[in-house]
Amino acid sequence: MNKSRTYFPFAGMLCTIFLALLLAAPAQAQRRFPHLFTLNARSADTLLTPDATSATHRYRITAWGTYSMWEDTVNSSVDPVWIYSFPKEEWDKLEWRIFPEGYPIYVGDSRMYDSHGLRVDGKPFPKLTYQSDHRYSMIVQGTGAQISTAIVDWNFKNLQKRDAHDNNSGTLYVLVEELPNYQIDLCGVDSSRFPVIRVSVKANREGVRYEDLVGKLTLTEDGTPVRIDSINCAERIMPVSVAMVFDRSGSMRDPFGTSTRIEQTKAAGKTFTAKLAAIDEACILSFSDATTLDQPWTNSRPLLNLAIDNLRAEGYTAMNDAVMAAIAETEQRQNPRRAIVLLSDGEDNRSAVQSIQTVIQRAKQSNIPVFAIGLLLDSDDSLKMLAAGTGGKYFSVRDAGAMDSVFASIAELVFEKGCCSVYYTTPDRRRNGTVRRVEPRFTIPDDTTISGGSGSYRAPQTGVSGVGIADDAASTAIVAVSPNPLHDAASLRFRIGQPGRVVVAVINVSGQVVQTVLEGEAETGEYQQTINTDALPAGRYFIRLAAPGVTAIHGIHVVK
Repeated sequence: MNKSRTYFPFAGMLCTIFLALLLAAPAQAQRRFPHLFTLNARSADTLLTPDATSATHRYRITAWGTYSMWEDTVNSSVDPVWIYSFPKEEWDKLEWRIFPEGYPIYVGDSRMYDSHGLRVDGKPFPKLTYQSDHRYSMIVQGTGAQISTAIVDWNFKNLQKRDAHDNNSGTLYVLVEELPNYQIDLCGVDSSRFPVIRVSVKANREGVRYEDLVGKLTLTEDGTPVRIDSINCAERIMPVSVAMVFDRSGSMRDPFGTSTRIEQTKAAGKTFTAKLAAIDEACILSFSDATTLDQPWTNSRPLLNLAIDNLRAEGYTAMNDAVMAAIAETEQRQNPRRAIVLLSDGEDNRSAVQSIQTVIQRAKQSNIPVFAIGLLLDSDDSLKMLAAGTGGKYFSVRDAGAMDSVFASIAELVFEKGCCSVYYTTPDRRRNGTVRRVEPRFTIPDDTTISGGSGSYRAPQTGVSGVGIADDAASTAIVAVSPNPLHDAASLRFRIGQPGRVVVAVINVSGQVVQTVLEGEAETGEYQQTINTDALPAGRYFIRLAAPGVTAIHGIHVVK
């Protein structure tokens, strides 16, 4: 007995320690999905998933099974979406005369007064087509809360509302599955080879780059679907010119995290400059009462970081004027990819340009997206409109720990790190200077579609003849893009309006001439030129034609 009294308390202590260790384990280390609910039709209980959903994930909810609402029949009568069968004596009752169309009756029909059927998070399934196998599915966005399920069943008896689960029989099943988190971002739109447009997009699955875009990615231009010519996820990025615009108004001296807003901004800004490649360039502007150009265009990280370190906070917030100055700086650059990165902790209160719409229109005219960061803003409508209206993206920062990741995320988009190049030929080849909106959509393997936001480009504005060729005396045009792979030979036919020098060259995606096909004097007339590309490595190429008075051209799509 003494031995027994010594042993059992020790065993109990071990169990207590073991239970404590289990309870101490992080409950959300891995969310417990999928989760299957089994709903007894005789129970009014509301059941919950063991864990909360993630607000960054979507969930497929599949429900199946049948149950009966009437104890005087053995036939099932209700599935997750429809009351699909009635005993004759029940259907003859006056209460069902409000359904002259007959059954099946949707359990969420407003004439049912929320009295019968399956509920998920308090709502019925959408009104899906009746299925003979009684199986239905929908996809919902996670909310950060648990998902609830229940079978609702009540009626009136003697003018009193009463629960009516007691005469039910049968079971419904509800499966909740957490879907992989897909995200698609529009990195940029390049129209430098008009009418060929390059759209740069990035897709991620659970934070990992996802390159299987063929058949899943679609593009629209001004709402019209376009045919994608090719997709390349291994191509070298285009050189970028980016203006960094920093708020240095007096409020930037306020405490933030372990230091101040301005100091946290400086540190995060240098996270961005670290992403510049040798082919890229940047400049630094800052604003309070007025705008200053703190560092002209350079690809020197030390010079850019020195300008950032020298920022001092004081004065008011002339943000609109600063963005207008940044546009004026950026639109003069020759790189095909240009952008503005803006950080502000307050609404404009000092600019000569008072309307944010004026700023948006100016940026759109120059085809320059603005990536805007709102720092601890209670009202950030202007920054949101600026980003959305120019094809950029808006980021809200309320925690100092998020600063680095926000600047890094913008760098990924601006410098097109990990982005895939998608080529198409615009259906509108007019060089009329119009702004055209491009939107990518990505069909996820679970058959839902997400949008990657939208971007835009401005069509060139020159005289037009043939397929996008200018009428000036010495026209130069990019006339074709080569989807991968490239054939070993192709043919180009064009007409020259007057005698002069003709140059036909093959260029790569970085604009470098890799092969001069034809160079010399030519008389007025039509010409056909064979282009041999068998010596070129597989990849994506363009044909550039420079000739006087080109009035017609038949472009080619060469593939290798």
